[in-house]
Amino acid sequence: MDDRQLNVKPVSPSQRVDFRCTRCGACCRHLRESVPLNTLDAFRLAKHLRAQGEKINCLDSVFARFAEPVPLHESGYSVYMLKTAGPDDACIFLQNNRCTIQPAKPSACRLYPFAVEPKGDGLYTYLLSMEKPHHFKGRQVQARRWMKENFPKEDREFLETDLGTAPDIVRLLMKIPEAERQQAWVLFLWYKYANFDLDRPFWEQYRQNMAKLLAGLNQMTKIEKGDIVYGHKDGTNQTGF
Repeated sequence: MDDRQLNVKPVSPSQRVDFRCTRCGACCRHLRESVPLNTLDAFRLAKHLRAQGEKINCLDSVFARFAEPVPLHESGYSVYMLKTAGPDDACIFLQNNRCTIQPAKPSACRLYPFAVEPKGDGLYTYLLSMEKPHHFKGRQVQARRWMKENFPKEDREFLETDLGTAPDIVRLLMKIPEAERQQAWVLFLWYKYANFDLDRPFWEQYRQNMAKLLAGLNQMTKIEKGDIVYGHKDGTNQTGF
C-alpha cells in the first residue's frame, strides 16, 4: 500500500478541521507520480499559461512539458501526473516555495488537505490527508464549505463523466488484438488528452472526443487478420483520427 494512503481518513461533510496553509511548500514536495493533471486541469492550465505569454497552442504542449503518463491498468489506460524536479521530487511549478500557477493549479491541489472519492449518484466520500500535521492548526474549515469553494460543479461533472467512461474504455482496450494495442493507445491519448482547441468551449469538445474514442475503440475490437485500420480492409479511417 502507498504510504500516503495510510495518512488519509474519511471525514463527514459537516466536520470542521483546524487548517492553515503556512506557505512552507512541504505539500508540494515528494510528489512523484502523485498529483494528477486531468484533461480539464490541463485545459485551464494551457489557457492560463498562454495568457501569461507562454507559447501554448494545444494541450499536447502542456502534457509534454509538465506531465508524464502513468499506466493504471494492464490495458494501457493511463492518467497524467505532474512532473517533479530536484532531489526532493518537488512539483515542477514550485519556485521559492511558491506555486507559480496558483490561479490554474490542478483540482487535487485546490482540494488539499481534502480529497474526494466518488460513491455514485453524484455523492462523494470526503477524505482528509494527514501527511503534514503541522498544517492542522489555526482557523477552522468545514469540509462541506471547502468543497463548495474548491470543487465546483464543472469539476464534479468532469470527474463523474471521466470515471464513468473509464470502465468501458478499459473493457474495449482489453478486447483489441495485441497487434493493434499500440494504435489503440495512440487513439486513446489523442481523444482523451490532445484533441482540444483552446479557443472552443471545453465541454463540447470533451463529449465529442469521448464519443469518438469509444466508437473508434469499438471498431478496433472488430479487426480481423488482414485488416488495416479499425476493421476496414480498404484502409479507410472511419473515426476521423
